[in-house]
Amino acid sequence: MRKQEKPIAPVKPSGMELVFLYICPHCGAELPLLAPTTPMMTRCSACERVFPVVPVEEKSVNFIKIMLGNGVSAVDADFI
Repeated sequence: MRKQEKPIAPVKPSGMELVFLYICPHCGAELPLLAPTTPMMTRCSACERVFPVVPVEEKSVNFIKIMLGNGVSAVDADFI
């Protein structure tokens, strides 16, 4: 007879990342990028053309991460 398995408890976040959306100037597709904090070139996943993106301020990204306890404070209290 198979031993009954214990139910798995929901897993809490162990960290977080901020995703910023950029619109491709060539085709208008929306591109998600993980908090680009330095000027960079990116390739559109829809039209394959390359374009530069304006970086986000690293201090702002760090502030949001600190305010949310790196994701832990954003947990829905009904699931704790």
